[in-house]
Amino acid sequence: MKKINLFRIIFVLILVLIASLAFLHPKKVETNLLKAFFSNGIQDEILINLSGKYSANINVLLESENLELLEKTKESFEQNISSESFKIKRTDYQKTLEFYKNHKSGLLSESDYKTLKSENYEKISQNAINNLYDPFGFSILPLEEDPYLLLTNFIMNLGTNINVQTSLKGKYYEIINLKADDKLALSPSLMNKEVKKLVELQKYYTNRELNVYLTGAPIHAYYASESSMNEINFICIISTLFVCVIVLWYFKSLKILLPILTTLAAGMGIGYCVTNLLFNSIHILTFVFSTTLIGICVDYSLHYLMESDVNKIIKSLTVSMFSTVSALFMLAISGIEILKQMAVFTSAGLITVYLIVVLFYEFLPPQKSQQKFNFKFSKIILAALLIVIAAGLYRIHFSDDVRNMYRPSKEMQNAENLYSEVSLQNANSSFIIVEGENLEQLLEKEELIAKRLNGNNISYYSLSKFIPSKMRQIENQNLIKKLYDKKIDKLSEYLTQDEIKNLRKLTPIITLEDGLNNLSSAQEFLIDKTHSLMIVYNFQSPEILKEISNIRYINLPLEISKRIKEIRLVCLWILGPIFVVLYIILGCIFSFKNAHKIILPSILASLFSISAVSLFGDINLFHILAIFLITGFGLDYSVFRFNGSKNSNDAVFISCITTVTSFSLLALTSFKLISSLGFVLALGLLSSYILSILLISRDSELAIDKINSRKNFIER
Repeated sequence: MKKINLFRIIFVLILVLIASLAFLHPKKVETNLLKAFFSNGIQDEILINLSGKYSANINVLLESENLELLEKTKESFEQNISSESFKIKRTDYQKTLEFYKNHKSGLLSESDYKTLKSENYEKISQNAINNLYDPFGFSILPLEEDPYLLLTNFIMNLGTNINVQTSLKGKYYEIINLKADDKLALSPSLMNKEVKKLVELQKYYTNRELNVYLTGAPIHAYYASESSMNEINFICIISTLFVCVIVLWYFKSLKILLPILTTLAAGMGIGYCVTNLLFNSIHILTFVFSTTLIGICVDYSLHYLMESDVNKIIKSLTVSMFSTVSALFMLAISGIEILKQMAVFTSAGLITVYLIVVLFYEFLPPQKSQQKFNFKFSKIILAALLIVIAAGLYRIHFSDDVRNMYRPSKEMQNAENLYSEVSLQNANSSFIIVEGENLEQLLEKEELIAKRLNGNNISYYSLSKFIPSKMRQIENQNLIKKLYDKKIDKLSEYLTQDEIKNLRKLTPIITLEDGLNNLSSAQEFLIDKTHSLMIVYNFQSPEILKEISNIRYINLPLEISKRIKEIRLVCLWILGPIFVVLYIILGCIFSFKNAHKIILPSILASLFSISAVSLFGDINLFHILAIFLITGFGLDYSVFRFNGSKNSNDAVFISCITTVTSFSLLALTSFKLISSLGFVLALGLLSSYILSILLISRDSELAIDKINSRKNFIER
């Protein structure tokens, strides 16, 4: 007795120490989905920052048949936007034109550069004449300052016109493009707070005469998180009430809920604290995965309280805990951050729940059941399950596309479609990360890439498009000088000698620092002093760049999907060794003859749940992660049925029906990522329970009783 009290004191002190250390060093909860999959090295960090930066743009689309109302609303809306959080993307055209005018002799559009390079001066002259006679043509500078419209062509080639009023189908539109502050862009929680303010502005300005639409990734993230939180909170309430109803109906009392809830709180708390101490941050998906502790806590607590033979139930609890932690250990050594977090959180919480039940539940009075469950299942059910498994595995197909994990609402999709139609920005964009030893080398390498892109008619934006390299500007100056030497005398009847003399003067070239200070559009393309990025549209052939060193092509959806596939393959690879380890553990405890009976329900339930999903759709990563939870729960059901009494069977049923109900409700959420996890878990746990009844007969329970009796006789 003194020994067990000492263990209790040590255990409590350890819990207090862990909680204290975690409280002194709190870590943030990470909600960025990318950080669940990308967490290794500077390349991943660049990708995460890139996604945050270019996925944090918000578009406000104003629609009205009243042009005056539209203009007034736009002005008022902009005044109410937080200048600390969002920057309205505007181009100061006057400042931009003045800057380029002062450096015009070093600037050429790609088309004019090629024409002058081939010395086709007649084409240059003819293009200028055609532009002047075109009803929609114009010249940015007076002809005496730019007779061949070289600067006009350069600026038009930039394509920087934004926030242009548009009319469509009898209605007028205004677009306000917002760029989030960098700190805000990398913090989803802060972003949601600011987006909420924009949503309130949207509701305030929307009326019968004017509609306001919000588009962009942050808007989708806001509505997805809001709806998910509301749905999950509702599910938690319904699940809790359902547990209370089941416990009250079965035990005719709610007193049993207090120790269960206390144990659950301790398990979740210590799981969080240990993860907090071992990792720099805790991802939100770790909490989703750790919901398994709810079922395990109910499972362990009910079994202990309903079993009269304490030694027998402690053995079952120990086997269940040890086998589940062993399975989670395989996730912990996977090398993938999110899997390690899930394993540590769940293992720490599970061990805590186990020790609380074993060390402290003996102070609680045993519960007498008021009802008895007696279920009979036909072997026809087993045959049906096997048919579904065969059909599902035959059709199985995996989908790692991250876009399939989210379904926007009809209203959001309509807003995105309207914005694309009004703004004409419906091209698929991707990125090229360029690395150089210095800023000049970056620009030269970008221009080499741009040459390949232009040769394949690929549209792009880049830093070098706004600020050519020093080498390119000097070459442009020489080409323009040669043009004037060959052709300028033919313009003498239109230009004075002073004007011709001024044209021959070379303006200074643009330095990168000067360009960044004067051109706001150029600033977005420089990551740091050795990295820049190019935005390319509808780019399907990255192989044309393979000979260029120190560049990285990034298509964000494809990159994320590729990493999700890598994690999925790791999880699938781990599953085999996990079942082997569990079989060995169970064989050493219950004999290898009985081990396959205990583990087989979990294997079949996992196969059945995945197969059932594959009959109606594709399998994603979160379906695979659900297998780990199904395995843990399934082993609980099998071990307790194999090594427990009739009351233990009732405890298994109560635990199963409450857990399955919770996950079934989770499957109804609008967020596909969560709903897919909930659906597979509900299906897997229910089938695991049924299979444990079908495959572990009462004869097995009697056999284990005989084994224990013999052991007790030998010990005596």
